[in-house]
Amino acid sequence: MILILLLIAAVLVNILYWRDPWLWRRFANTFLQLAGGTTRLLEPHELVAGDQSLELPVAGQDELTIKTEALESAVDFAARFDSYALIVAHKGVIQVESYADGWDRESLTQSQSMHKSLLALLIGVAIENGLIDSVDDPVNKYLPAWENDPRGSITLYELMVMSSGLAQYSFTLNPFTDDFRWLYSGDTVPVVLRTPQADWEPGQKFDYHNINAELLGRVLENAFGQRYAKILEQRVWLPMGGEEARVWLDHEGGNAFTSCCLMATARDWTRVGQLMLNRGAINGNRIVQPEWVIAMTTQSPVSRWYGLQTWLTDDELNPRSENLAAGGAYSRTEPFVADDTYYFSGRGGQRVFIVPSQQLVIVRLGPALGPNPLKPGWDNSYLVNSLIRGIKPDEIVPGDTAMADAR
Repeated sequence: MILILLLIAAVLVNILYWRDPWLWRRFANTFLQLAGGTTRLLEPHELVAGDQSLELPVAGQDELTIKTEALESAVDFAARFDSYALIVAHKGVIQVESYADGWDRESLTQSQSMHKSLLALLIGVAIENGLIDSVDDPVNKYLPAWENDPRGSITLYELMVMSSGLAQYSFTLNPFTDDFRWLYSGDTVPVVLRTPQADWEPGQKFDYHNINAELLGRVLENAFGQRYAKILEQRVWLPMGGEEARVWLDHEGGNAFTSCCLMATARDWTRVGQLMLNRGAINGNRIVQPEWVIAMTTQSPVSRWYGLQTWLTDDELNPRSENLAAGGAYSRTEPFVADDTYYFSGRGGQRVFIVPSQQLVIVRLGPALGPNPLKPGWDNSYLVNSLIRGIKPDEIVPGDTAMADAR
């Protein structure tokens, strides 16, 4: 009798597994991450091709525009937080490029939510090419599944500024719930599309939400009529002269995750930073118009710390610095000395800082998975402030008295 029960149980487990094998593989991998295990590349993934046509110039020791002490301090700070990579570029020239043992300029690193900011770029591209009419369009114009659904009236703008009015999925290890399946299932789109409404109306408040970005990914695919990886490749990666990257999929040949998990090199994130610094132009190509970059980096009505899928700075401390889910990655000991600083941000302190007034781009990449990917004590303004203060006097942007006072 016991043997029969064991046989029945084995059959049921086998059926359950093969209904969604990717779900159960990721379920097992979650426990490995909680135990401290790490992985470099998420599987399965799809290639984003690059041609490396833009070679980033590197300053020689006698060509540095930032003082050596400031660069060394930045490298030490990054090392204290187990960073995989740190790149500092000033006036389009790399000042320092540092990697941890086992990592180099060709290593692909997981972006976490920095990926979201690329969605905003691509929405701008779609608008400029007439594939999307306006950020004020209702999402059901590009998501047929919500054509007759009340949620279809949520606008693209409300998705991008994190004010969609959709309910949050909570963290759980229960693989039978949508809270788990939206990110770990082998077919995530149905789960994303059944995300319920919350008890507040769109546009009322800021509520950072991964599902907003997943919906924007579906919008982009429908607008362009292409797979997401191909859109990113043709509209950003190849024009900017990038290297190969990878987009995480829910199953082989399946749906791209667009709220997180782009795997790219530190140099490619530096190229993206330069693209933003140049207000949409890089490598002799214009990706988006300057007005769109300005829109991305303008405070929204619901948050002074957020634009279009892009983080902004403010004299007041970002409330997420107190949010345990954010891992303390927004805490700081002083305000940013350049008030035009903005950044792409991902869990674990993944950062692309852009400071237009100082022509500065800083890329910091590090551990992204596991329960505590970022050590306590992270200071979100340290790299920006210390490097700005380290800019050599004859390299200060003329007329910038605020930077002079900061010294």
